Amino acid sequence: MYQYKKIFGAVFAAIALSASVFAKEPPLKKNVLSVTYIDVGQGDSILIETPEGKNILIDAGNGPTEWSSFDAGAGIIVPFLKKRGIKKLDYMIMSHPHNDHIGGLPSVLKVIPVDTFVDPGFQYGSYVYENLLELVEEKGCEYVEARAGDKIVLDKYCYFKVFNPPRDRYFRGGSEPNENSLELKLIYKDVSFFFTGDGEKQSERFMMQNFKKELVCTVLKVAHHGSTSSTTQEFMDWAQPLYAVICVGAKNRFGHPKKATLKRLQDYGCKIFRTDRDGSIRITTDGKRYSAELLKESKKSGEKSNE
Repeated sequence: MYQYKKIFGAVFAAIALSASVFAKEPPLKKNVLSVTYIDVGQGDSILIETPEGKNILIDAGNGPTEWSSFDAGAGIIVPFLKKRGIKKLDYMIMSHPHNDHIGGLPSVLKVIPVDTFVDPGFQYGSYVYENLLELVEEKGCEYVEARAGDKIVLDKYCYFKVFNPPRDRYFRGGSEPNENSLELKLIYKDVSFFFTGDGEKQSERFMMQNFKKELVCTVLKVAHHGSTSSTTQEFMDWAQPLYAVICVGAKNRFGHPKKATLKRLQDYGCKIFRTDRDGSIRITTDGKRYSAELLKESKKSGEKSNE
């Protein structure tokens, strides 16, 4: 049975529009959790603001490389945080050590103080990852390696439950950094957000074998930018998301999101948001009701659903 039939009470999902993602915004209302999927092009970055004022950043998009000077951390994330009035991050979380997820983190770390840095711990021989870890140590951040079964308490209202990578091993074969992504669920009363990094089929099988009854969520960040390597039907049957958010770049060379993944989400009845079309997406909740807001000029849409 779909989650729609399991939850009670009406939810109004209004899609409000803002002229600019960087426009000044008022502080959050009391007891409201905010999750913003920031448009960084072909990459991930998510800002979480808890009811008690804790700030958490998951990933920060691409950083500069030999073939591109683009730095999502300096050009997008730092200005975004400053416009939100965020002067410190309580947690900086990296999903896995690929540049399109962690490349922008150093630029953030250089100008925004960070209390705790969370890493899945999978060792990966890249300059970007090694440089990031050196900077984490240099800045004096507490370093935490999170594994399946861990619980990270954010405040008296919210916490993360970690589902991947496994506690006793790392996946081998396939795309190892992707499969060993830090996958975790943020829980606030009756509403939850599932963050999947670039996890693929091995990690989905592991989570279904070990945490299947805990995978149900309100909002799913679709893994690996909507690739067919993730978001299997079996996983969807346990996650049962009402909203699906795809972090993806417009006209990217990978062809993400894939048509098969979109069809699976559509067939399941999910409300789909995409950063390539919708820009940054903010979802706020009081733990029972939730609403989604598009942070760029776009065609207005909305829906009313029953939980």
